[in-house]
Parts: sequence; C-alpha cells; structure tokens
Amino acid sequence: MALACSFLGGCSGKAALDDVHTGPINTPQPSSGPPPPPFQPAPVTLRILLGWQYRNAIGSLLGVEAANAVQPPQDTAVNGFDAIGAAQLALSPSALVSYENSALHAAQAALSSTATRKTLIGCTPTSTTDESCLHDFLSQFGHRAWRRPLSEQELASWIHVGTAAATAYGDFYKGVEFAVAGLLQSPSFLYMVEVGQPDPEHPGRRKLTGLELATRLSFFLTGTTPSDELLAAAERGGLDTQEGVRAQALQLVSRPEAREALTRFFDEYLRLRELPTLSKDSTLFPFFTPELASGMREETQRFLADLVWDRNTDFREAFDSDSTFVNKDLATLYGLSGAPATGFARLKLPPESGRGGLLGQASLLTLLSHQTTTSPTVRGRFVRERLLCQPIPAPPPDVIPNLPEPQSGDQPQTMRQRLAEHQKNPACSGCHTRMDPIGFGLENFDPVGRFRDSDHGAPIDSVTQLDALGTFQNPRQLGQLLRRSDRTVPCLVRNVFRMATGHVEVEGETEPLSELAATFSRSGYHLRDLLVEITASDAFRYAADPEVQ
Repeated sequence: MALACSFLGGCSGKAALDDVHTGPINTPQPSSGPPPPPFQPAPVTLRILLGWQYRNAIGSLLGVEAANAVQPPQDTAVNGFDAIGAAQLALSPSALVSYENSALHAAQAALSSTATRKTLIGCTPTSTTDESCLHDFLSQFGHRAWRRPLSEQELASWIHVGTAAATAYGDFYKGVEFAVAGLLQSPSFLYMVEVGQPDPEHPGRRKLTGLELATRLSFFLTGTTPSDELLAAAERGGLDTQEGVRAQALQLVSRPEAREALTRFFDEYLRLRELPTLSKDSTLFPFFTPELASGMREETQRFLADLVWDRNTDFREAFDSDSTFVNKDLATLYGLSGAPATGFARLKLPPESGRGGLLGQASLLTLLSHQTTTSPTVRGRFVRERLLCQPIPAPPPDVIPNLPEPQSGDQPQTMRQRLAEHQKNPACSGCHTRMDPIGFGLENFDPVGRFRDSDHGAPIDSVTQLDALGTFQNPRQLGQLLRRSDRTVPCLVRNVFRMATGHVEVEGETEPLSELAATFSRSGYHLRDLLVEITASDAFRYAADPEVQ
C-alpha cells in the first residue's frame, strides 16, 4: 500500500533522520571535532559559459547589437546552480545548432555597418584577401575571444578560413564574418578551459594559470569575458600570487557589472527567477498578476543590493532586517502606508507584523507555497537546504506526495493540523519533523505572502521551534535564530563558492572553506569582501588532476 506523505523530496524512518547530514551535496561543518583533512582541491573540468555570460561576452567582444542577436541554449541547474550543470552536462545536438546560429548572427550583426567594421577591425583592407589586415585583426580578436594568445598554427588556420570565404564571396568583410563565427564556435570560446599546471610541491595538484584565473575571476565577479587589462595583468604574472588575485578581484567588484553577476546569483540561490512564470489560483488570488510577481522579485533584489552595494553592511541583516523595499502594490499586500505612487521606497516593518528579513518577503513566501495553499514542508525544506545546508534525502518510491482533501462535513483544520499525520507516520516523520515545524512558524502568511490569523476558518498556531536554537512564531523571529546559528554563514559561503567554481565542494576543500567563513566573520560579514576572498582562496586557485573516466 502506498504511503501518504505530503512531500516533494523526503525520506522515511529513524535512519533517515540520523543520516540527514550525509546527502551528496553536504560537507562537514566547522566543529570542535577532529581537524579537517589536508587541502585537496576538486578535479579540473571544462565548464561551458552560462547563457547570460555567453551573451555578455559577445557584447564585450562585438557590441550590443551582436549580443541581442544571439540565442544560446537554456541553462540547466544541477544541485541548485546552473554553473554546476554547466560543468557536468553534455551539449545536445540542438545546443550545438544554437551556438552555430548564434555565432553567425553575432558576426553578421557586428559587421553590418561600415562604422562598426572600422571600429572592430582596426585596419582598412587594401584587397579582398588582405592577409596582413586579417592577421592583425584575428590575432587581437582571437586573443580576446579565446582568453589566451592563438598559436601561430591556430592563427594561420583562421586566416585561411577568412581568405577562403573572402575569395568565395568576393568580399573581405565576409571573410572576417566567417572567421569570427568560427572562433565563437570553438570550445576555446564556449568553455572556461581550466587545465592548470602541475604543482611540483604537491603531486596530483594543479595550479590554474594566470589566464585561466583571469577567465574564472571575470566570469564569476562580472559575468563577462576578461578585459584586455586583466588579460595583460595575467600575462605579466599579476595573478600568480594570492595577493595579485585579490588586487584584481577588488577592481572587478567595483565595476557595475558585478551587481548584475550577484543579482544572477541571488536569482538562482533564492529561486527568484521562478517568479515570472509562477501561477496562483485566479479565483482565490485574482490580484496575483505578473506585475505583482515582478515587484516581489524586485523587492528582494533591491533589499539585497542595499545590503551589499549601497550600505556594504553586515549581510546577516538579510535574515532579520526590520525594513524592506516596496512599491504601491506590495505596500497594499503588506498593509503598509507611505509607499510612493510610482517606484520603490524603503519602509520600516512594524514589529507587530511579524515580517522581517528574506523569509518575511512575499517573494519567498509565494515561491514556497502551492497554487492554493501554503506548504510548511516546502518552506521548511528551503530553510534546511538553502540556508542551513542540511540536504533532505529523496522520499521512498511508494510515497504519495499529496495530503487527503478535506471532506464535506469535516471540521475546519489548519494546515498544521492536516500535517499532523507526518509526525505519526514513521514513513514520513524522519524528515518531516525537520521540515514541517520550521514552516509552521510562517503559517500566518498565505500563499502570496499576505498576513492571516486563520486558515480555513480555524485559528493558526504558529509557535514552533528551530532545533535547539529556540522557539519562534513569525519570519522575523526565525530570522533572528538563523542569524545566531553557526550554520548559516558557512552555508552561505558554500553556496557562493559553488556558483563561483561550478562544483559542489569536496571533502578536501573543507579547510579553505572554513577559513573563508572565519574571514567573512572578521570582515563584519561584508559580502563584497567574501566575493574577493573566495577568489584569493586556494580552493579557487587550485585544482586536482582530472578524474579518469
């Protein structure tokens, strides 16, 4: 007989409760136990550019019109991040076609006007097959596109492509177009190639080269290809030391592009990018529109940008801040006054509202609910997995992930009362006791983040507990507990690191990640400092030999 557990991903029994810290994407927390193992980085990989990084790189190389002309394949998240999927998943035949078409369209757009051609190429051809002009352009462009100098053989090959196409079409610029399109289809452009050089002092360990680090640095911190200045610094040896990497990273995080890159991280980490396509029951929530959903996302992104960029303050305010950014629609949803007629403003949240921090914002409360009901399970799982890095194992195959629907004549029950079965059923309780109680503390907020004091006519009891940290009954109190937890900071460090490197941390990276968490603490929990220190860490600058397949 199938087991009835309202759970999208779970486990069964006491053993699952004991094993909850041993999931495939978990690593040991800092503790007073045995010291971490010696540093041993993750193996080198090939990681394809993410779609937005690809578009930004095209824009940096060829201009805005070229960037607007491309349609890269859709990214696929693995373990919560597109960057990990980019390092693990093979390209499909349709993806290859997308890259081919995008390269051609980008080259055509960049060379479509006389003014653009002159700026891009930097020389005026004297003939249809002017090899000197083509050589100079492809040497410079190839260096920027592939993020390393082309060898003489590679350069000769692409000059041949360009002159052959120019001859066939009777047009020098058509030759340039084909050569550019070819360079943009090469793995040397599409992938972050990270091979490294053997470290003579540590067999099996490889140090990423300066040019490889320039690429990793630039795409992580600014989401685009390295600038000429960064490539030149790498070639001078400016990224050969920890201090050199740190200095370049400090420059990169001060660029406007760094804001977009971090916005992309938060979109993935907090699932904010799902809001535009999220739907709710139109009968129950007729006011839930794409515009409202967009405002929810913008509230959270403005809130986080204020912490990181505008005030550069203690990032732990994200958990329990008593203010947020709202527009007129969100102010109505929250029952706040003082919102502007247009745009967003920062407003204080009254203590009696119970709102505070990220978990009190409509974006997460809405994302972590179903179309018609809240889900303490989903909300609790998000806190466990995303904020505390405590993965929840998959449910048994015979679990039915739906609660029985209330029958006519039944007494009104809150969601908490309906989920009581999870605590009784041994097939469910192992994991649900770790998820549901967290969500119970958020039950005063409905599936679109509005405050309520009853559920289906029954009064809501939101008093609950987070492990041994204490009791809470609303998002602000939960945020205060999370701020004090010794898990939240290492978990945040871990998630930023995963996005930066495209892999889930391995056991041998425990020590540098613990050091990063300690450095983050000493900085006053300034996230900008964390971004820089991640790039200077050994875990970012080194890799192990590739795994043998």
